[in-house]
Amino acid sequence: MVVFVALFSVYAYSAPRTVTLEDDGLFIMSSYFLGIDHPPGYPLLTLLGKLFTLLPVGSIALRVHLLSAFFGALTCVALWLVVRALVADAVSAYTGAVLYGLSATFWSQAIIAETYTLNTFFFFCLFYLALVFLATKNLRVLYVFAGVFGLSLANHWPLMLLSTPCLVLLLLPARREVLRASPRMLAIAFVACVLPYLWMVVRSRMDPEISFYGPISDFESLLFFVSRQGFRHVDVSQSADIADKLDYQGFLLMEMVRQYTPVGAALAGFGLVQQFRRLNLSTAFALLAGWLGSSLVLGAMLGFDYEPLMKAAIRRYPLIPYGILAVWLVLALDALTSRVRRGAAAARAGTFAALAVVVFLSHRDVNVRRDDTWARDYATAVLESLDKGAVLFVHGDDDSFPIGYMNRVEGFRPDVTLYNDEGLLFRNRLFRFDAPDKGRQLSAFVRGSERRIYYASAGLPHEFSMKDGGLYWEVRKDIPGQRMVFDLSGTTRAFIDRMETMTSNDPWTLHQRDTLRRRVMSVLAYFKYYEREVFLSGGLSTYYDRLAQTPHGALGRLTWFVLDKADPAEFLAWVNETTSLLEKTGSKSERGWPPYMKGLLLLRLKDDAAAVASLEEAVRIYPNHKNPAALALLQYHSEHGNRMAFLDIGNRLFIGQSLDLSTTEKLRQLGARLGL
Repeated sequence: MVVFVALFSVYAYSAPRTVTLEDDGLFIMSSYFLGIDHPPGYPLLTLLGKLFTLLPVGSIALRVHLLSAFFGALTCVALWLVVRALVADAVSAYTGAVLYGLSATFWSQAIIAETYTLNTFFFFCLFYLALVFLATKNLRVLYVFAGVFGLSLANHWPLMLLSTPCLVLLLLPARREVLRASPRMLAIAFVACVLPYLWMVVRSRMDPEISFYGPISDFESLLFFVSRQGFRHVDVSQSADIADKLDYQGFLLMEMVRQYTPVGAALAGFGLVQQFRRLNLSTAFALLAGWLGSSLVLGAMLGFDYEPLMKAAIRRYPLIPYGILAVWLVLALDALTSRVRRGAAAARAGTFAALAVVVFLSHRDVNVRRDDTWARDYATAVLESLDKGAVLFVHGDDDSFPIGYMNRVEGFRPDVTLYNDEGLLFRNRLFRFDAPDKGRQLSAFVRGSERRIYYASAGLPHEFSMKDGGLYWEVRKDIPGQRMVFDLSGTTRAFIDRMETMTSNDPWTLHQRDTLRRRVMSVLAYFKYYEREVFLSGGLSTYYDRLAQTPHGALGRLTWFVLDKADPAEFLAWVNETTSLLEKTGSKSERGWPPYMKGLLLLRLKDDAAAVASLEEAVRIYPNHKNPAALALLQYHSEHGNRMAFLDIGNRLFIGQSLDLSTTEKLRQLGARLGL
């Protein structure tokens, strides 16, 4: 009870009072509307989240955040029970539970709407139930174990399956009893697992307000959904290689150190050795397997590019290994203090208090986010900028989830109609997510609509002029042709000020800030070169100078229209400066952009050899068919009859990839020049 109350209080105090980034807005919306989350669906989390939306406290967002806080605190109670069973010392149990609860990543996930604390709760409950069964041989405990395991698969089943070898090894000494009880255990687990997914299927056919893919109509579509087949492009990037995997192994090991400070990590390493002396072998190897499963093993399985946003994503996955580190840390402290002849209990208590204070202070500034309103402020700024009765298309998570939450849950700007341009998430989808002609249907909708149409991310297909407003784009049918106009409204300027005074340490917030810096800088650069008087008299030069000093602001300056106007020598200097700024903070696609723009400039200067070398450098940095440098190289080789070079790039980057219709047609035209 002490562990639960103390840690729940910390989480409740720390939790943001409104929507944040990551999947926060999605899980809040699905809980509020009893909707369907992204694959694999997390039906159990949705049902529990709905209960928490009924709490008479704070905003809907805070209520669902408290769900994570609740299961985060319960996870630490379960870990307390595990340590108590292994070490039989109350102070050691408090040490493990509290340090785990205050560790950097676990704390961060216990204060937002996410799946991970429910997942850790299930795992450590299962670990404790297995220990109880080994001690008592009570079959009822084993059947409860089976039911809890089944329920856990209705949450984040991939992480649970990666941790299952740990539970199998733990129960190995009782394998005969487990095998005899396995038919009933499998039946219980099956029912517990299937029931939430059955509810999800039924609910999806009721057309809820939030449904990621829409109705689940048959077993094939259910299998597609639950197996996460639609997320394969996320789990395995075309541009990732063995170097990325090795980098992630090192990153995950450093994350282990970050959780409990270097001193705590050193103690955990000592505890890893001590477990083979102080615990039976099956338990020791079980803990080792649990530590490896969703950390180093998962890191080797995933094909992520090693870059800031994906590092922020992968650091959440090893929450179970971080808990096992806490167990090892306790084993180390117990081994060291047991050598003290007098005052062993006092030594344990003093060490526990010192470590708890150090860990708390180390992670407090990052994880106390009660005043974090960034995502809400962004969503509000976008929605406030739209005309009455407008249509807004959203695209990625950073747009869809916070804007969707503010509009659908908080009821902000109810006159605005939201659509997802991929046919995802909202009930009012224009087409299915897997429609082959989404671009054509979007273009037809824009052409036929009489309402003002905006989009939060670039790429909405249409044949009209458009206005770039920094935070959004607007279709402008009233401007002849296909012109681009620019404007920064007062709302947008106010958010730029907010953006540049923001002090968040949250990696997702920093990623969105950097993305917006690049977008806003491109607008400022337009005014600098095409509407100089407005640029100087409207106070835009101050924003420009400020953003030019940042990596992503500098990146936003490298645009087509700046290339058309800037002095070539000055532009090349900007390319070199941006390359240097992005060296440590940029993604592969971002770091590939400066050499791409340099290559285009060199082509204009008729320095073909240097241009091709620069474009090839861009492809080397970001070897992906989405890299515009790849198409630029194909076009160059097509125009110059370089058949072998054309085939080499095409085979490396385009064959076997899922290409949109426009890219496919472009490749066909370029290949036709070479008789392909």
